[in-house]
Amino acid sequence: MFLTLRCEEVRQLYDVFATMKHLACVDSIDRLYAFSHREAVEGGAWTWGVYDPAEEFGRMGVGSGVGEFWRFTDINRGFALCPTYPPVLVVPAKISDTTLSYAAKYRSKCRLPVLCYLHPNRASMTRSSQPMVGLKQARSVQDEKLVEAILASSEPLGSAPRFNYERSNIIIDARPTTNAVVNRAVGAGSENMEHYKRCRKVYLGIDNIHVMRDALNRVVEAIESTGDSGVVARIQAARTGWLRHIENILVGVKTIVLAIDAGHHVVVHCSDGWDRTAQLTSLAQLCLDPYYRTIRGFAVLVEKEWVSFGHQFSLRCGHSGHPERFKVSRAKRQAADSAEGTPVVEEESERAEEAGGGYEFSMFGRFATKALRGVQSRITSAIQAASENLEDVDDPDPFLAEYPELQAKYERPTANGGNGFKFGRTKHDHETSPVFQQFLECVYQLWVQHPTMFEFNEVLLLDLFYHLHSAQFGTFLGNCARERSGFAGGTSSVWTWVWGQLQGDKYLNPLYGEDEPRRVVVPDPGFIQYWSALFSCHDPTLKKDEEAKSSENLN
Repeated sequence: MFLTLRCEEVRQLYDVFATMKHLACVDSIDRLYAFSHREAVEGGAWTWGVYDPAEEFGRMGVGSGVGEFWRFTDINRGFALCPTYPPVLVVPAKISDTTLSYAAKYRSKCRLPVLCYLHPNRASMTRSSQPMVGLKQARSVQDEKLVEAILASSEPLGSAPRFNYERSNIIIDARPTTNAVVNRAVGAGSENMEHYKRCRKVYLGIDNIHVMRDALNRVVEAIESTGDSGVVARIQAARTGWLRHIENILVGVKTIVLAIDAGHHVVVHCSDGWDRTAQLTSLAQLCLDPYYRTIRGFAVLVEKEWVSFGHQFSLRCGHSGHPERFKVSRAKRQAADSAEGTPVVEEESERAEEAGGGYEFSMFGRFATKALRGVQSRITSAIQAASENLEDVDDPDPFLAEYPELQAKYERPTANGGNGFKFGRTKHDHETSPVFQQFLECVYQLWVQHPTMFEFNEVLLLDLFYHLHSAQFGTFLGNCARERSGFAGGTSSVWTWVWGQLQGDKYLNPLYGEDEPRRVVVPDPGFIQYWSALFSCHDPTLKKDEEAKSSENLN
């Protein structure tokens, strides 16, 4: 979609341009739309409290029965131990808070191993960040005791290990082996298995956020090369490498699912434990637990594994936009429209050469940039047509001097209003990556492979992807629970909106077999589909409506 603006005055064109830039590029989180939009759904039960740690881990049995060897701890109350972890954590019952405090110092960002899922067979899934091994092969006795307690949590007290049991538990390092080794140079790395006796280690080879961002950029470039059709050929999709990354993630998920289902413990980490780790733990739980395949359960899963455990939504999604995407450059002029008398010029807008992120490099931002490219082109060309002697301009702000009223209108306040959280400009470009989008796409692949096992359909996934970038709800804003606690009360939860949509059948999967046996979903990494509804930006419900109308006409 391309838009053409025809205005009588250059001032009007620049007003539109400046408005778009002003709304898209913000330096304070409270200037986003979520703080002026409030979703009110009468009788809605899904709000910021849709996930309650005590209730959810209690559902798994923590504290009694299968979970008698686990306990709740408030050692992170006020985010005192780990700023990016939730206040309530679940740890092995025989490990004291003192031991936890020392063990945390050995893990990157103090993200020590804690429980995220307990299976009915007592097998556990825990998550953490990488250990701070370094070149000198540092170790932590407290961390080793914590991991040992995790791996022994399904054994009755005083019993001997089962035959070959110690070789069945797994420490999952999501990174390529080379990346883990290189991290030793900066004081981090991976576990020295000489000190972790009851398990083996598996490297999954999932690439980092920068590689994923580059792959997504190639997908967008492939889509742009198709013109108006937006249909990407199979060979084009393969060349982007995007589906290969999705396959690698699902290979890792399958490894975890089979291990947990067989009764073995799995400890999962990547580097800092908030990107690849969140993908793996959430997808594995989706496969193992039928509750998470319901609509409400899926909401709980996202809140638990992504929101509460500190996925950096604002950094990864580039919510603050980036002024570099709104530079004014010299246009390739064409003849003015004789009927309207307004210069209309097509232009190739500037594209950043660096491996950046920000507004254009987020998924929604790239498509929005494509859609608005015509607007920027025409505004730029009209400004330049009216200013024959102007050279290339790196920033449109100098034009504000000619329009004082616009300058006052769009001048940024010098003080941050409200919650004190500002976006980090220096990290903005470098830190964007489609991590949560990959999670949604993996869920889509599982949904396609097992269509009767999910209560929801792909429309829910598409809507969540849209609101991941819309900045309409506070759920996907901020970078951790501590930041979010400062502004959650001033925004709405995306689940309140989802609750409102449930009054109809928009998200319901008609193939869902609610009464069939609840079996484990095992991913098939060899069966991966290109998600056309997402990348081609079409509504999958439209096809159903057209089919229904055709059926009515035939009758």
